[in-house]
Parts: sequence; structure tokens; C-alpha cells
Amino acid sequence: MEDANGHPIAETSPSSARSEAAAAPATFAIRCGPNPVGRLVVTGPAASEPAVHASMAALASALGELADATSHTLASELVQGRIQQRSFVSLRAPEVPGYDLASHYEAARVIGGDFFELFRTQRRGHPIGVVIADVTGKGIAAALLMAFARPVIHAALDAARGPVDALDRTNRILVGEIRSGLFITAIAATLDPERGHVRLANAGHELPLIAPGDGGPIREIEGSGRLLGAFEHVAVPPVAVDLQPGDVLILYTDGVTDAQAVDGERFGEARLRSAIDSSRDGGAHVVVAAIRDAVAAFRGEVEPVDDVTIVGICRHRA
Repeated sequence: MEDANGHPIAETSPSSARSEAAAAPATFAIRCGPNPVGRLVVTGPAASEPAVHASMAALASALGELADATSHTLASELVQGRIQQRSFVSLRAPEVPGYDLASHYEAARVIGGDFFELFRTQRRGHPIGVVIADVTGKGIAAALLMAFARPVIHAALDAARGPVDALDRTNRILVGEIRSGLFITAIAATLDPERGHVRLANAGHELPLIAPGDGGPIREIEGSGRLLGAFEHVAVPPVAVDLQPGDVLILYTDGVTDAQAVDGERFGEARLRSAIDSSRDGGAHVVVAAIRDAVAAFRGEVEPVDDVTIVGICRHRA
């Protein structure tokens, strides 16, 4: 770790022990609010690995959150809430032979309303459960609804007949129990790794994208119903897609496309597709990192207008 002026303040090994042949160091800013207060510098042969980049970016973010804690009670509690929230949106996906699973999450405020999960379900064959969701609104109210809804969707996807039934069950609970005036857009899906078969249900969320492994045009996975918590029936249609070798499936929240530059221009879907297209051959980690970096470069120093969440799944080539 280095301070804001680049002076080392902690090292895992002395500088003299570093290999001359090591890869170029990767640097991650540690920010206290909008202000950079230090840097996390990673050296060694694995410094350029996408998985290492994702882990170190998460670590730098967590260090910044700790630095942001002050003696002010509310500020300190909000920071602790954000750290706790990161345990809800784990950045570590399960290991699935034959697949890359990657993700990125950034809250617009101290705590946010996006959430996602990648997990092995308890059903026969243990298919991979996939959830991405976005609570309308931001801040504490959205985060509280997220904390309530996340385990509900997780449990429903474990117990239900499929993603459509899982979202129906979740919606019934939200309509019956929640009176906050906030709602949720969500995608629930299961992946059968043996066949590459994805069953998917979309409740008013951004349409997922597939970048085919054969180099074909990026396409949307159509089919969407009503958002969760607003109506008694969500009318979510069942959707199925088979991932072919090399295919990359991308799910995201509207914080990606709604990101704004200093002049107010939106990042938009065209730039999203361009970022995917330019990185699609690298697998899920590379694609998710490319989208993340494209959004950050476009936004510059502008504060995020919404939470940003990206999930990528790539089936390996034979």
C-alpha cells in the first residue's frame, strides 16, 4: 500500500525481493469519499490476471470504506452498513468447471439497492442459481428492501419449480409484506452446466445480452414481465437459451447505461455493446472488466447517478 503521494506504507515483501521479470504493477485507488487517500499496488506474475484485478479492486474499495468511517455516528454506521452489504453481494462466484463467472458491483451512495448472486442451488444436479436485481430509488430505503428481498429470492429459486415460479413467490411476499412504495426489477435464472441450458425469468429488468462465441452479432434475450412488488401478478414469461462454447452472457443494471459524462450524456447501450464486442474473446472476467472500465472512463470524475452491477457468464470453448 502507498499513501496519496506514492510513499510505501505497507508491503507484503521487501522491494528488493521483487523479481525483475515480474509483470507491470497494477494500481488501484483507495478513496475516502471522492478523495484519493492511497493506492493498492500489486506486483508479480499474476498482476495482470482478470480475477486478481477483480479481487484487488474489491479490496481497494473496502479499504476506502474503512477509511471513510469517522467519529460521526451516522457516517460510521452507514459505512459499517456498506461493509455488511458487501457480504450480501459476494464478489466471489462458485467454481464451475467449463465456465467463467464474473461480477462487478459499485454503489452510487454509501449503501445501494442493487444486488446479485451466483450460487449452487440445492435442487437435483445443483444447477447454478443466478440473480440480479435493482430496487427503485437509492440510499437507505432501497438498501433495506434489498436486504429483505435478497434471501427471499435466493430461497425461492432453491425451492421453486423454476425461475418464473421463484419470481412469482417473491412477488407475493413483497406485495403482502412491504408497503414502502419501492419496487424491484429482477432476473432469476438457473444454469445447467452439463448442457449449457439457461432457464430465465425477467421481471421488468434490463434485457440480458449474449455475445456468441462464433463472432455473431450481440443479441438481446427478449421476454419480460412486470416488476416485483407493484402488482398482484407479474406475468413473467419463461425464457430458455442454450449457451454454446465461447458464448458470453451479460446481465447488468441500468446504472451501466444511465452513467453520465460531465456534459450529461448517457453511456447508453451502444457503448455497452462496443465494450462487450471488443473483449468478448477474453471470457467473462475480461468482458466484465471492459464494461466496468468503459463506464469509469466515460464518467470521469462525475459521481455515479445509480448503482452499477454487472454479471458475466462464459462457457469455455471445447
